Order: sequence, then C-alpha cells, then structure tokens
Amino acid sequence: MPDLRRLFQSKITQGILALCFAAITGSWLIDRVPVQSPLLLTAALAGYVALMAVFIAIKPVVQQIPIMNLLLYLLIFSSFLGAGIMNIPVGPISMFPYRMVYVLMVPVVLYLALFKKDILEWERVKVKPVMYFHLFWMLYALFSLSWTRSFSMGAVDLIFLIIGISLIFFMVFLMKKEEEFKHVYWIWLGMFAVLTVIGLWNHVTHNHLAISRINKVAEYQKGIPTSVFVNENDFASFISVSFFLVLAFVHRTRSWLLKAVGAALMLLSLYVMIFTSSRANFIAIPLGLAFWFVFLTNKKVKRSLVVLGFVGLAAGIVMFKEKFAAAIGKIEGMLHSLLASGSQAEIASVDIRSNLIKNGLLFFEKSFGFGIGSGNSKYYLMHYAEFPTKGIINVHNWWIEILVNYGAVIFAGYVLLYLWVILQLFRIFRQSGTLYEKIISEGLLGGMIAFSLSCISPSSQISLNYLWLLFAFSISYINFWRVKQNEVQYRPMK
Repeated sequence: MPDLRRLFQSKITQGILALCFAAITGSWLIDRVPVQSPLLLTAALAGYVALMAVFIAIKPVVQQIPIMNLLLYLLIFSSFLGAGIMNIPVGPISMFPYRMVYVLMVPVVLYLALFKKDILEWERVKVKPVMYFHLFWMLYALFSLSWTRSFSMGAVDLIFLIIGISLIFFMVFLMKKEEEFKHVYWIWLGMFAVLTVIGLWNHVTHNHLAISRINKVAEYQKGIPTSVFVNENDFASFISVSFFLVLAFVHRTRSWLLKAVGAALMLLSLYVMIFTSSRANFIAIPLGLAFWFVFLTNKKVKRSLVVLGFVGLAAGIVMFKEKFAAAIGKIEGMLHSLLASGSQAEIASVDIRSNLIKNGLLFFEKSFGFGIGSGNSKYYLMHYAEFPTKGIINVHNWWIEILVNYGAVIFAGYVLLYLWVILQLFRIFRQSGTLYEKIISEGLLGGMIAFSLSCISPSSQISLNYLWLLFAFSISYINFWRVKQNEVQYRPMK
C-alpha cells in the first residue's frame, strides 16, 4: 500500500493528525479535570505534555513500522483503555479509541484479504483448527439468535464476540516476526503500569474516571480502585493476568535495576488489588504462582525464592507490623466469607454466586444442551430465575456463561482450546532458546493459569478486551513458533 504509506508520512498529514490528537485529548482533559483543583489540573496537564513528548520521541521508530502493524499496535494499545478514556456518545452507541481504531482497521484488513493475498497468507497459519473453532463459534452464536428470548441482548453479545474473535484473526495473520511480539509484550507491560498507577490514584484521592461505578457509591467505599474499568472485579482480573507477564520479565532479565523496577510494579499491583476485595483473584494469583514455582523455575531459583520469602516475610512483619496485620486480616475476611452462609434476609455474596450458577445450569438443562442463545443469560436470570440472586442478572462466571449461552459443544471446544493453549505454551517454554521466547511463553503461561479463576470474578468477560488479547497473543505466538519450527525443519542444507 505505497500510496497510503506516503500519505501517512507526509509532513502535512502528520501535522494535521497531531493537531487533531492534541485538540481531542486536550479538550477531554479540560472537560474531565475539575477546575477547582489546581494541583490535579497541573498534574493532568503535566501528564499530557509528557505523553506528547513520548509520541515525539518514538516518531522515528514508528515511521519504520508497516501501516498494518502500526494499526494493530494502536488497536492493542487502545484495548487497554476501553471506554474509560474519551468515551463519546454517537446515537445509541458510544465510541472510544478502541472502537475507532477497530472501525478503521476492518476495511483495511478486508482490502488486504481480497487484493493483497500475499500479506494475509492462509498457508502460514499453523493453528487452523483453532481458527475454524472460532469461526464456528461466531456462526453458532448467529444461528442461536433464532431461538433467543431477547434478540437485542443476543445481538449485542454477538457483536462483542465478533470484535473479540477478530482480534485473534488480526494477530495470527499480521504478526510474523519476533520483534512484533516484543512490541506487543512491551505495550502490555507499559499499559499495566499505567493502569496500576491510575488504580493507586483512585485509592489515594478517592477520584475516579467517569465510567467507574464507584462514583455512585457511599464515601467510605470511594477508596476502591477501578482504574479504567467499570468495576473493581474487572480491574482485579486484569491485574491477575498481567501480573505474570511482569513476573516473567523480572525472572529472566539480567539487569538488577530492571528486576527492581519490575518487582516494585508487581508489589504495587498487589497492594492496589487488595482494596478491590476480589476473592477469586486472591486465589488466582497464588494458583499461578504455584504453577510458576513448580514448573517454570529451576532448582537454584526455587532455593533462592524460599530463602528470600522467609527473609522478606520476617522483615515485613517487623517493619510494617500494623499494615501487614491489617492486610492479612482483610484477606482472611474475604476468604472466610467464601464459607459464609446467607440468610433469607441478607444473602451473602458467595450464596448469590452459587445461585447464579444453579440458575445457569438449570437454564442449560432446559435448553437440552444447545444453550439458551447468545447473550440471553441476563434475560433468563431477570425473568426465569428459580434461585434468589438479589437482583443480580449477570452470571459472574465466564465458564458458566459460555455453557449457558452457547451450549455443550462450544463449551467443550473452549475448554479444550484453553488446555491446548497451555500445553503448547509449555512446550514452547521448554524448547525455547532465546531470552524473549522464554519471557513471552512464561508470562503467557502464568496469565493463562491465573485466568482459570480470575474469569469468574467479573460480571461478564465477553466485553473485556484483555480476555481476547490474552488468547490472541497466545494463539498468534503459538502460530509464529510453529511457522518458525517448520521453516527450520525444511530449510535446505548448504
């Protein structure tokens, strides 16, 4: 696409785009930041200037990136922000950066698929069964609209499903070099740091972005962090998955300074997550850590971690006794609540979740295993629930949501896909030789293990971009590895 590249490299075009970006983001900041808070306004403007400086600094690097890859990076970058930043109502829908880039990217990808088949090469796809499964899932969801009770809810979930699955296709087809996976990895780590800092800002200042539900709660709950998400459970699950990408970097990097920075980010993210009170994620991270410790570290690292663990724990108890006791008490309270039994007057949170699952399984049974249709679990919980859920109409369990909405076939396929991804990433980890091959496969493995429990915390996963990015990153990396191994195997000897 030489003409398109020349257009984007034009100084006039770049100037116009920079002015548009500055005008949009600047007006958004002025609109969002309260004028009566000079300190907050100064901090926001300083952050804005720093962001513009970063864009200017990376401009020479960006100019070397092909247009399609640049669009893909922008899509991934904006996926972390979701609707938390610059949410613009457009009729019945809202537009935010991720959707804007997506709307731009789809026609470009379709053009490449139709007229530039040498760029989107089906022959280079070595994960075809995975791609066929996702195509079948979309078609099944579309067909299921014929028996849904709420067509509108089904259509909305279908759109989210298509957007999520298309990210998998984009990354599998467009990412062909190790450098590209490094770029995505660093985008993820950078955005994890940014979102964690926003979460800390939420907790310390009791200020939240407009999208956060915490804006409508009592003052004593204002310290609950949500970052760019609607609620704290979504944020906590994002932390659980991202935590292991940082852990892999800290484990493998040879720079002690970078190890210290990464470890500080990990500790900060755990500190912020404590205040989300997300019980599932307080189990998900230890589960991922246990897997990482047993399968992804050698004997030397294991011994060092055991010693450091005891020393660090003792030092923490001595130096921060009160805060340590308060944190432990909070965690114990959340874990004990898992065993709490609710009364008819006030149903405990764990009982509500149990009843949501019971209702879901009942709906699945009555659908004869075919599922009640795309996105209709909310409608059924609203109108046909037999177990009390105290007005909550989201399943709060991604595994059950897939089973109830899409039936046994899709559920079985998804579980097999999940297990296959873990096995393939573990195989890559065992066979990899370079530093980044180890880091990426190790980080994705830990994130996938944590995902098994973190996905039961949010009300629904289908609209959360990091879910789809985790699977897209993993599947595309498996495809890249298989293509690479195939090329090595059949490379002619000199």
